[in-house]
Amino acid sequence: MTLKASTAREAAYTESMTLARVVQGALLTAVSASAAALPPRAAAVGGGGQALPRPRVCLVLSGGGALGLAHAGVIKVLEELRVPVDCVAGTSMGAIVGGLYATGYSPAELEELALRTGWRDLLSTAPDRRRLPFRRKVDDLTYLTRWELGFSDGKLRVPSGLIPEHRFGAMLQLLGLRALDITDFDRLPLPFRAVAADIETGETVVLDHGDLAQALRASMAVPGLFAPVEVEGRLLVDGGLVANLPVEAARAMGAQVVIAVDVGQPLTGKSRPESLSEILSRSSAFITRLNVEQALPGVDVLIRPALSDLRLLDFHAAGEIVSKGEAAARSQEEALRRLAVDEEAWQRYLDRQRRTTPAIRVTSVGVDPGPGLARQAVARSVKTQPGTTLDLRVLQGDLERLYELGDFEAVDFRLVPDGDGHALDITGHAKSWGPNFLRFGLGLSSDLEGSSTFNMLADITMTRLDRLGGELKASAQVGETPVVTGEFYQPLSPSQVPFVSVGVAGTQIKSQVALGDETIQYRTSVQEVSFDLGLALGRYGELRAGLRRSATRARASGDADEHLRFDSTDAGVRLNAIFDQIDSINFPRHGVFGLAELYEARESLGADEPYRRLLVQLIGAGSIGRHSLLGLVTGASALGGSLPTTQKLRLGGLFNLSGLPPGEVTGSYGAVATLIYFYRIGRLPTFGEGIYAGVSLEAGNAWEEVAQVSSSDLRHSTALVFGADTVLGPVYLGWGVTSGGKDSFYMMVGRTF
Repeated sequence: MTLKASTAREAAYTESMTLARVVQGALLTAVSASAAALPPRAAAVGGGGQALPRPRVCLVLSGGGALGLAHAGVIKVLEELRVPVDCVAGTSMGAIVGGLYATGYSPAELEELALRTGWRDLLSTAPDRRRLPFRRKVDDLTYLTRWELGFSDGKLRVPSGLIPEHRFGAMLQLLGLRALDITDFDRLPLPFRAVAADIETGETVVLDHGDLAQALRASMAVPGLFAPVEVEGRLLVDGGLVANLPVEAARAMGAQVVIAVDVGQPLTGKSRPESLSEILSRSSAFITRLNVEQALPGVDVLIRPALSDLRLLDFHAAGEIVSKGEAAARSQEEALRRLAVDEEAWQRYLDRQRRTTPAIRVTSVGVDPGPGLARQAVARSVKTQPGTTLDLRVLQGDLERLYELGDFEAVDFRLVPDGDGHALDITGHAKSWGPNFLRFGLGLSSDLEGSSTFNMLADITMTRLDRLGGELKASAQVGETPVVTGEFYQPLSPSQVPFVSVGVAGTQIKSQVALGDETIQYRTSVQEVSFDLGLALGRYGELRAGLRRSATRARASGDADEHLRFDSTDAGVRLNAIFDQIDSINFPRHGVFGLAELYEARESLGADEPYRRLLVQLIGAGSIGRHSLLGLVTGASALGGSLPTTQKLRLGGLFNLSGLPPGEVTGSYGAVATLIYFYRIGRLPTFGEGIYAGVSLEAGNAWEEVAQVSSSDLRHSTALVFGADTVLGPVYLGWGVTSGGKDSFYMMVGRTF
């Protein structure tokens, strides 16, 4: 019965739309004929100077991702032909372009936005790593993947959208300031409607009031890509699911003539989809195409740009897309000219439509970071000052710096009327899947000759333990090297610069040891505790000084003989410095990373033997186009004497004297330097980033005594590598050869440096 009732309603709607078109067409023909009979400059007035009735024209713009940028080209032609628009309705990208036009943007400004907007950054899944606080980069230094889940109330939680809404939402808020203090969309220069879908009921929701930027975000909240937007208690998503060409919304605004721009394409493609993204794209197109076809009978002038060779996320082709929209509009020039007005009437239209962003005096600035975080901890990132005229670039920087703290899913603002100005309220929205975050990592390696290793890592970070930003981090690794670690990290002031850290770690490993003709299984356990005081250097790194104590205990299974037991204690002071300004740990393209640690074991603190060790690691990367050059240096020195076995430098493995097995060369003094050239072959279609081919040149060695250190004794290696930056981490397939004729093959998943 429901299906029949729905079919009857659709038939009635189609019949009424057909009748309406006949009446409107007759009216339009009569008006056009009257106008054609008059001199060109008098076409807008009738005999005796009386204005002829002009039909109410509404522009309807469809959704379509990047393809919706074609709307800017269409609007450009409408204005060239002097076709005034009395109202605008749009869905998704059509709502964004249409909403901005209704707010007062000119076609030139819309085209400039389409061409100059950094769409790649706008739609990126994370901020630029170099701009994150170092505390948010710590997990990257292991082989954890970049994807995080939430864990709270005993449940796993996932982000509501693949693409964070912050940058897109902030852009729309800033652009929407031309409609400052307007909450009734009928009071915009051009009456406007944005169409969204209620994800709970499936109903079409026509947004005609409220916050304009919020309405635009809701209309383009593609499920899976963007999180739903809550508006007046309703959870809204992309309107393309229900009305991708919102003709009915335009008719409800009193439209007598509908000019519709459909950037979708008929479902005529017969080629098989080649990737998951293409499957999802076609599925979305199938849903939207059906409701577009139902809306077409209510259209008077249909403009359909030729975009079949482009896709929803082809923002890099913005210029081509805008041009195709312009060309499609020109193909309908004859029909559009019937709606044109004379120069005087056109100027009146421009006076009504054009707006600029008003000068806004800021009376006060408030920052709300949400529960569990002190305002002072984030307020120092805000540069906008009370008593000044709002600078949009400065405000944009404020929002971005707060987002880059890594604590927020989105950062937005409100301007509240306050006397002769506006109060600026900035709000950071905590990640909805937090405040406890889970990340996982997988480490696999094989020499393709029978030797392989396997490790799997899980990490949980509990954030916002107090208003200063205290954190508790725990991780567990299983596989060849089982390890459990924990750290409590506590900032000591609202500035979050000084901090204290307490860490624990433990591992237990079984190994086979040959004693004469007998092989004995050993179980070795290590427990470690550390205490550090430090200074957080913002996005650049950190300094730490503290104490470390570890105890090692080895026992032979099934044998209690004293000579088969081994116990040792290591305790001392350490100074650690990290500088991290590299864009990616997997396949760096830009930036520098540096680590230096000085450790001194002291008998006075409980160490079995005293020693000093300096460890240094440097990474530098630079790129031009697809070409990247990466330099690596790793070195260790005992600073006199020798190091315990567990503290010696170990060389061997990919990019670490590649022709040698891991750990084949050890010593108390040594270093290895590596120069790697990577060429980015292409991009993974769905599950990752780039695909690379590369070659490395390496030189290094390790010695037991300082007197043995000599550049003439260096070992040299070369490696050929293919790699991919996947969701599981970096994947490598390589072959290395070292001076002396040794070579090794590598197949690895997980980080190598």
